[in-house]
Amino acid sequence: MIFSNFVKKYLSPTLVISLLTVLALAVIGCEDFSQFPASEPPEAEEKPEVQAPPPITITTEDRAILAVYQHLLSQAESYTAKAYLADFYAACDRWKAESELFRDGTSMWYVAVNMTGVWEWEERAYWQQAGWFVFQDGTVIPSNRLKANALRIEAELQQLSLEPDVTQEETTEGDVEDTEELK
Repeated sequence: MIFSNFVKKYLSPTLVISLLTVLALAVIGCEDFSQFPASEPPEAEEKPEVQAPPPITITTEDRAILAVYQHLLSQAESYTAKAYLADFYAACDRWKAESELFRDGTSMWYVAVNMTGVWEWEERAYWQQAGWFVFQDGTVIPSNRLKANALRIEAELQQLSLEPDVTQEETTEGDVEDTEELK
């Protein structure tokens, strides 16, 4: 009896409060997952402007040397030219960069490879010493110092890049022989 009065008196308000709570939680959840129109319009998100990367400036010895490496590699367009460049890099490991200041206040880097300390040099003579000028913006030009050996190296890279690769010649010759046998 006591329990029946309790059920009649408190059951309906408890059910109503529970149902209202569940309904409120469902509405809040729908707003969070954008399944229900939000009461306030969302703020327009401003996309940050894509900024161009800052211009390249060569400020250290290592960057100047890497700029020369990149310059030479960009000129080696064939397999033979890249093999030549790999041989050059393997033989010449004494790279040095010095900053040079002009009278107008600007500066550039002088990057040189100097292998004159090697007793028995068996490589090409002009590989022993060569130099390049590297400007602050990353532009690389061969130097006229050290007998213009850098220009000789770049000229040889260009010549090797123009010649067809050995692997292409072999496949072309093999194709020609195969077609002659078929005739």
